Amino acid sequence: MKKRDDKDVRMLLELSDLWRRYDRVYTCWAQKHGISNSAMTLIEELYMRPEGVEPAEVADYLGVPRQTMTATLDALERKSLVERFPHEKDRRRKVIKFTPEGKTMAEKLVNELHEWEMNALSSLKWTELARAFKTVKHFCTELEKGLKD
Repeated sequence: MKKRDDKDVRMLLELSDLWRRYDRVYTCWAQKHGISNSAMTLIEELYMRPEGVEPAEVADYLGVPRQTMTATLDALERKSLVERFPHEKDRRRKVIKFTPEGKTMAEKLVNELHEWEMNALSSLKWTELARAFKTVKHFCTELEKGLKD
C-alpha cells in the first residue's frame, strides 16, 4: 500500500462529502414529497419487484438496519400503502407488496423520481456518464475486495 499524503486524505474526504451530499439531495426530494428517505427507497425497491419481497432481504440489499425497515414498513402499512403476506413456502416469513392504493402512489412517485434523475443526467455527455459509472463501479469493487482481507 502506498504512503498516504495530505492530498490523498483531502480527496478521500471530498469523496465522502459527495456521498453525503448525494444522500442529502435524495432525503430532501423525499421530504418535499411528504415521505422519509427510507420510505422512498423502499417504495422504489418494491416498485421494481412487484412480485413482493421479504423485509429482511430488502433491508440487507438496501443496507439499512432491519429495525429501520420494520419501522418504515409499519408506517407505510398504517397508511394502507403496503401489506404483509405469509411467504408461500414458510409461513413464519413475510412478503411485502403494495396495496392497490400503494401501487398507484408508488407509480406516481417513482415516475416523478426517475424523471427528475433523468433530467439531471441529461446535462452530462454520454461519455462522461459512462466514465463516471465505470469509475464508481471500480471504486466499489476495490472497497469490497478490502472487506475480504
